[in-house]
Amino acid sequence: MGLLTFGQILEANMSVRYRVFALAVVAASAGCGTEPPPTPGDTGGAEAASSVPALAAELSEEQAEGRILFQSVCWTCHGTTGRGNGPALQSDTAGQPPNFIAEGYATVSTDELLARFEASLTGDGVDPAHPHMRHVVSVVQPERFRAALSYVPALAYPAAIPGSALAGMELYGTHCVGCHGVHGDGEGYAAEALVMVKPADFRTDSLIVAGDFEGLFNRVREGGRSVHGSAMPPWGVALSDDQMWDLVAYISTFREGTLPGISAGR
Repeated sequence: MGLLTFGQILEANMSVRYRVFALAVVAASAGCGTEPPPTPGDTGGAEAASSVPALAAELSEEQAEGRILFQSVCWTCHGTTGRGNGPALQSDTAGQPPNFIAEGYATVSTDELLARFEASLTGDGVDPAHPHMRHVVSVVQPERFRAALSYVPALAYPAAIPGSALAGMELYGTHCVGCHGVHGDGEGYAAEALVMVKPADFRTDSLIVAGDFEGLFNRVREGGRSVHGSAMPPWGVALSDDQMWDLVAYISTFREGTLPGISAGR
């Protein structure tokens, strides 16, 4: 008997119970938003829509769907930022996943990722240590699994910086939007309360203009110590290097033309 194809493996395992489970996971997670908090005065309509991060709007429909599935299921092994450091690794049930951020995944097409995964399931030499993924594909519909794969290059974006801009978007919404604003213009709802140096406008920041991402990383790490009179805290005492690189990746997207757009390649 020949080796089963990826589709046959999925079809053979897709029982009614598993179908219901997979659909429930996607439906339950659909309401879990990750947008930064709106600024005071947001009343809905066009004004509220303008507070949606532009980077999230760049995702294709398939990638946006894949993001929900990744954040609901895949993160347990692959980690929320795709660095392969999810909590499931604390057990012996899963092998070490790849680091999507550090291994060039930002420029890989969905078709190529699907081909690599099919090869890993049949033991063709790409990644034979993938037994736990058989359980994953048994509970997720093929088109949904493909959507999750399409999100991987978006999560790894941009290729030029060792960080994930989408992961940085989440951090920015928690730590930075109050001063620097939804659009990175330094007009956050807390900015007017500051009496010292105005928060940086990332659309015109000299380091971003110059593409000096290392310098930008150092500024994030050192905070006001690198900008005289700035009220920005030294994020190096609160965030890991990976998290600060994620922030650098995201804030670099505010200046148009600094980075290419997210690829939605097939």
